Amino acid sequence: MSGNRSGIVTVTTDFGWAGEYVGALKGAILRVNPDCRIIDVTHQVEPQNILQAAFILRNAYPYYPPGTVHLAVVDPGVGTRRKAVVVKRKGHFLVGPDNGVFSEIPEGKKEDLAYEIKEGKYFHSPVSDTFHGRDIFAPVAGHLSLGLDPARLGPRVRGLTSLEYPRPRRVKGGLRTRILWADSFGNLITNLDRREYGRDMETRSFRIEGKGWNIDRIYRTYGEGRPGQAMALFGSGGFLEICVNRGNARKRLALEPGDDLIILWR
Repeated sequence: MSGNRSGIVTVTTDFGWAGEYVGALKGAILRVNPDCRIIDVTHQVEPQNILQAAFILRNAYPYYPPGTVHLAVVDPGVGTRRKAVVVKRKGHFLVGPDNGVFSEIPEGKKEDLAYEIKEGKYFHSPVSDTFHGRDIFAPVAGHLSLGLDPARLGPRVRGLTSLEYPRPRRVKGGLRTRILWADSFGNLITNLDRREYGRDMETRSFRIEGKGWNIDRIYRTYGEGRPGQAMALFGSGGFLEICVNRGNARKRLALEPGDDLIILWR
């Protein structure tokens, strides 16, 4: 194994746990590198939700050592003309479709490079038209974990696909935010980033309200509120969450991903 590789491959998909998909993808990695350490980030990305996968990767990848390979297969365009790519960014290697799934990982300096995956000798054969995760991305991730120079996979790519995600909008008297998704606890993650809006939320008086509930302060932890109380806090990923202490905000507050919330300054 090359000295600049950790021997770790992380895997993020929207496959869920039904069927053979996760197991076959891991097998295709291990067939190339039986000593690889495979880490499941998640297989519970909402189907085809590239934006969610991008945010999950952004929040997970910094905690792995440089030289880690991050495989992301949320690929509604599988089998079409979208490119397959490997991206070297901040000492990490990102493998997956060029559909924006890597666009939330901040760029580094001059060492950031991207290559199209074209060299078929690194693929599993035959290649399925509908399962590039198993037949292209997984074997390539295995080879990269062994130290393969990504330049051997294909030509340089410039101008990767980026995502346009809904940003908070200033409205009369406040902000309009969007619920992006709910986690497994029912916490509702919004698009309001602490880096941009944290000072306002933590220093100004505000109110968020719905049917039978309201929130008028930022909490530090989930346990600060009363059981069953609706709360707002900045979660570990740095985004505003709407939650319920010892409860499920998605069910309790009847809110869903895609819903807007209005934060009114007081």
